[in-house]
Amino acid sequence: MKETKDEKEQESVVFHHSLPIQLRWNDADQFGHINNTLYFQYYDMAKMDYFANIPNTKIDQRHAIVTVHVDADFLSQVHIGDHVAVETAITHIGHKSFQLAQRLIDTDTKELKCVGQTIMVAYDLQTNEAVEMWPDWVEAIERFEEKKLR
Repeated sequence: MKETKDEKEQESVVFHHSLPIQLRWNDADQFGHINNTLYFQYYDMAKMDYFANIPNTKIDQRHAIVTVHVDADFLSQVHIGDHVAVETAITHIGHKSFQLAQRLIDTDTKELKCVGQTIMVAYDLQTNEAVEMWPDWVEAIERFEEKKLR
């Protein structure tokens, strides 16, 4: 199988965050395959866990982060008996947005099942506008990722 652009980009990414995913019976079709639309739910759970575990990146009543773009390359099927995890890393921080790399892996075989990219924007809920990335977030994320991202 030909290597995708996202796979190539993720080869250099160091993933400091991993979230094991408990596959649910109703995630599977009649053949025991996990529906690939559910991968996005797994990615969302991992994003929430990522930020919940980094100090100074808590959402409050005024601020939010919103997804403005998401894509994925589905590389291999996941079956109901598989043990999988989502690995997440922020790979770039811009003025108002940041990019996440995520991948779904089989934790037993280390096989790559899916790779994804998401762009998220810092958002002010009171003004309903994108805003500059909050400096304390940038600092906390760069400390967690162990590198400069701007």
